[in-house]
Amino acid sequence: MKSLTILAATIMLMLAASCAAPDKPAAQVHEEMNSVYYWKTVFRLDKADRAFIMRHRIRRIYLRMFDVSEDVCAQVAEERAVPNASVRIGDEEYRLLKDTLKAMEFVPVVYITLDALKTMEGQEAVIASHIVERTDNMCRYNGLPNVRELQLDCDWTASTETLFFRLCKAVKGDIARRKLPWKVSSTIRLHQLSRKAPPVDRGVLMAYNTGNFKDPDAANSIIDAADVEPYLKHLPSYPLHLDVAYPAYSWMLLFRNRQFIGLLDGLDLTDTEQFSSAGRKVFIAKKDIPYRNMIIRQGDMIRAETSSYRDISAVKALIEPRLAGHRHSSIIYHLDSQNLSKYSSHEIHHILSAADR
Repeated sequence: MKSLTILAATIMLMLAASCAAPDKPAAQVHEEMNSVYYWKTVFRLDKADRAFIMRHRIRRIYLRMFDVSEDVCAQVAEERAVPNASVRIGDEEYRLLKDTLKAMEFVPVVYITLDALKTMEGQEAVIASHIVERTDNMCRYNGLPNVRELQLDCDWTASTETLFFRLCKAVKGDIARRKLPWKVSSTIRLHQLSRKAPPVDRGVLMAYNTGNFKDPDAANSIIDAADVEPYLKHLPSYPLHLDVAYPAYSWMLLFRNRQFIGLLDGLDLTDTEQFSSAGRKVFIAKKDIPYRNMIIRQGDMIRAETSSYRDISAVKALIEPRLAGHRHSSIIYHLDSQNLSKYSSHEIHHILSAADR
């Protein structure tokens, strides 16, 4: 209880300044602040998560609410894009939202798959209404405080750009119709920097998943300065306000006959009875290995990738000069104590800091 009281007092002090400027409605303000994504299906903060929030003055949480996926069995067009994997709020966190976390700003995020996006043609307004209504209901039911923005996350491409832009406009229109005090933002992938900006109020540049994870020869598909730099020529002139999200996660990628099979986790790749090293962060299965509901076959290749502080710093050093003069937030993807424990407090401070604040 004592730790919760300290956390509450700390966050309240950090956010006191946000109550200034009463002549400008709070819903219209987009402050630059230390932020994190939360990308799990259950919103639950352990002791380490709470300590991280307090130590690094996290004031905004981008909370994934649900995915929009394709329902291949649906008979009606407007029902082919459906919500999936909705977040659940833990009992303790539900209480914290009304007490310790009540000063935190929450940004609900809706992830839209490309398959679902393609099914929306001609139904953008209907799907937009469903997205806004569901998000609003979930925010109200769970008591999410200080919701001032809805974020759409979609890896749209040249062929689906028009569909996504229509959806963005429809979402903005539905928010206005419901008189919700929300802005609309969108994630921006590196390859999207060369395209027109979507019709939203602001964006978050995703400085992760920078390479092709399905490429068996990629050095590090999570973050690699060599992959990032060619895209950044478009950054200084990009017409949207951009915040920047940096990765703090690891994964293992399974390849069979140089074909990507899937993502793994929890394997002990240092077990020399099961795996042999085949170079930097690359391992070969020595025998068939049962893994959950599948078998890792003898000869399969596993590449272990991580977001090292060195790689993050190298990418940040490329991005910051191109955003000089543009105040922006730095965001960590995502809040997970196991992954975040691999970084020192100094390293986290540097990742979250911006050159102009």
